[in-house]
Amino acid sequence: MRPMDTFIHKLAQRPIFHKEFFAKMQTFPELEDMDVEDLKTLQFLGLPIVKYSDHSFTLTTTTQSIADQKFCIVDIETNGSKPTLHQIIEIGAVMIKNGKEIGTFNSLAYTDILPDSIHQLTGITLAELEKAPPLKSVLAEFRLFLKDAIFIAHNVNFDYYFISYAMERAGFGPLLNRRLCTIDLARKTLEAPKYGLSALTEYLHIPFEHHHRALCDAQATALVFAKSLENLPAEIITAEALIAFSKPQQQKKKEKKALKALQTPSLFSKDTLP
Repeated sequence: MRPMDTFIHKLAQRPIFHKEFFAKMQTFPELEDMDVEDLKTLQFLGLPIVKYSDHSFTLTTTTQSIADQKFCIVDIETNGSKPTLHQIIEIGAVMIKNGKEIGTFNSLAYTDILPDSIHQLTGITLAELEKAPPLKSVLAEFRLFLKDAIFIAHNVNFDYYFISYAMERAGFGPLLNRRLCTIDLARKTLEAPKYGLSALTEYLHIPFEHHHRALCDAQATALVFAKSLENLPAEIITAEALIAFSKPQQQKKKEKKALKALQTPSLFSKDTLP
């Protein structure tokens, strides 16, 4: 996790006054070329920030209901696994609000490098990629599509940071969107034998024809996300509460607390009776 992400997480926990907020944002190297005192710039980068009347800042996700929140379910295909060495060759995304699909994004991106293993995995051909638009223009369009929606993917950190690195390299600045992993959420809400995307779609009887194509994977992930939402605890109401609930460490803390309670003798246990 980037130090910037840690600070944004704190912002999701409590409002931060503008002087502290701007001072901290100016310390992050990813934002050195950005006007961090312009809230529209930060919102363009995906940060769902709002200013209170007392000049403090918070995130709209802290009060936005899950039904009113926009979620962008994303999948990418790449010609390698490392953002610093490889590039995105396809982006697919589905925008969801109130359980309904309100938009889709799908584009290949130009490259003249396609390992045979990636061709075999995806079915994408080098001829298709050589006719595709430049990655920079694809990223520009995707940024406008994504806006400040919550970024969702199956194994979200891979897609999120790969795209964020590509955005920075293209001169568009990093992603600042809140994000959620459907693997983590599914583990909390679905009792499946395995949590890979193929396994989940089979378990949930979700049609899945073209695995390892970006839009198809994004659409399948959107259906997994919808199934997970059906099994949320009743107290999870806001978008930020959903993000917090999905995180693995929340479950670990609960498990540790429960274990500690079991290991601590009760005042009325047989061990404490005279």
